[in-house]
Amino acid sequence: MKNNRLQFLLQLLVDNKINERELEELASLMQQPDNDEIIDAELKNTWENVSSSAKIDDTSYHNITNHPRFKKSIADGSVNTRNIRLHNKWYYVAATVLLSCGIGLAIYLFSNANKPQIQLANQVAPTAQIDNHVTLTLSSGKKVALEEVALGKVGTDDNIIITKNKEGQLVYDLSKAIDDGALAYNTISTPVGSNYQVVLSDGTKVWLNAKTTLKFPAVFKGANRQVELSGEAYFEVAHNEKQPFLLTAKGMTVQVLGTHFNVSAYNDDQLVKASLLEGSIKANHQAKSLLLLPGQQAVLSESKLSQNGFNEDDVMAWRSGYFIFRNEPIQEIMKEISRWYHIEVDYQGDLTKEEFGGKYLKSSSLKELLSSLELTGTVKFKMEGRRVTVMQ
Repeated sequence: MKNNRLQFLLQLLVDNKINERELEELASLMQQPDNDEIIDAELKNTWENVSSSAKIDDTSYHNITNHPRFKKSIADGSVNTRNIRLHNKWYYVAATVLLSCGIGLAIYLFSNANKPQIQLANQVAPTAQIDNHVTLTLSSGKKVALEEVALGKVGTDDNIIITKNKEGQLVYDLSKAIDDGALAYNTISTPVGSNYQVVLSDGTKVWLNAKTTLKFPAVFKGANRQVELSGEAYFEVAHNEKQPFLLTAKGMTVQVLGTHFNVSAYNDDQLVKASLLEGSIKANHQAKSLLLLPGQQAVLSESKLSQNGFNEDDVMAWRSGYFIFRNEPIQEIMKEISRWYHIEVDYQGDLTKEEFGGKYLKSSSLKELLSSLELTGTVKFKMEGRRVTVMQ
């Protein structure tokens, strides 16, 4: 959803890891009034948690603390001023304050005097790369950055009206559809650090995890409702016995009549997992089929299809805003973390074979999460910009 992307960009800003393109995207999101709540929450979090030994001048300090939004936070108790010091963190607070009010933006990102300034004008040009957005690609090839469009009608495709509702979801309206037999395919792609929800033309609800692509017809025609997935998504499939729902993901096909299930099929994972929460599904690979009941999971590994049980909390943690790691090697943990925090991971030396576990909020900063993992005493991390090195 849009809030996840906004929170992700704000965290990059606070961590001093945001680039100019992302800064422009953040500025655009900040000027939308329905984002005020998450901005205020991030202002509070920044004030309470970010620190540095670098100092700023008195003028900058007073510009921040005299800002209306800052004063409001003081008045309602959102910001604790008992330990006010002139630290580098004020630059980040100032950036959040100024962006959130949609006024002239002068954002200074640096950790020492040698780093360059980034300055934005009063009106931010829409130059952010489409790959940084939740993107809808229509059958014509036109791409739409969904966080950028207003509520209401987004466009039409194959006589289907595509709208964005007040919850930020994409909805397909069949009221003017014409069944001419041809399929017009749409694709939704989510970037690092973003989730999104779409309601397909048959009423099926789909929640997409970060770095996920879903290809589907604007309107389902013919004997089947067929979609393609790369990444991870949760489906609540609208019941239709006459038109089964078919999902394909990296060699596995999941056949559904009407049910709730999750599929994980990232390109950099060796496994494809279909986990059934409600109803029944049939998982297929080549000549083998498995009929699953709730609580069962189909796993495709090295062209072998098998059946396991699964922990629902673990599988659905991403929808609840958590990472849950249960007896996983550090390499698998870092793979999942990189999909959310937009980092590159290196490994140094002979790493421990110990398996890790734990539950972590995805709204936490990357630094907080890695610090928690370091408490095990068996692994250390070095952060350099967007590169994280894992060490023994």
